[in-house]
Amino acid sequence: MKGRPPALDNSCYAQFTPRWLYSILSAMELAVYLVFLVFLVAFVGTFGRAFFRGAPYAPSDPRAIATMLGLAKPAQQDVACDIGSGDGRIMITLANYCERVDGYEINPFLVLWTRMRLRRRNLSDRVKIFRGSLWKADFTKYSVITLFGIPYIMKELEKKLLQELPKGARVVSNRFTFPNWKHAVKKDRVYLYVKE
Repeated sequence: MKGRPPALDNSCYAQFTPRWLYSILSAMELAVYLVFLVFLVAFVGTFGRAFFRGAPYAPSDPRAIATMLGLAKPAQQDVACDIGSGDGRIMITLANYCERVDGYEINPFLVLWTRMRLRRRNLSDRVKIFRGSLWKADFTKYSVITLFGIPYIMKELEKKLLQELPKGARVVSNRFTFPNWKHAVKKDRVYLYVKE
């Protein structure tokens, strides 16, 4: 056939490429797939677990944090707790007001990130983040609670907080309300609850 280039025959290159190089390249390709699989499993395992057992990570914006702290009125004698502390931004802000601040976060990557931020700011002695479920936490010592929950956890969380919090404790929730506990104040989709 006229005008058609001859087909390339790649077999001539096989004699120049050693067999061991093919083995190394195949092993490297397999390693890349395995690393990707490990990261995928870790991502789904942590974020998927957080999604089904708690709220997914969604950071509070600075304006909402200011409103939350304005309603909670944290003071030096308060022991505060941020439920679902995420990247630690509310805990770090609370440290400016309270002697002691704790946070609970289920996502290990966010716990690690928060611990690094706390060390960098020399707050590790007064501010602690715990990796674990909020359902296993003991809230009896806290006078201020902050949270950015999600509707499907609010009913059970309401029961837990009402059972465990001391009288006079203030709970500030960003965006989501408890189904039965009546809020004392609402401002810009932030709700203040006071334990009576």
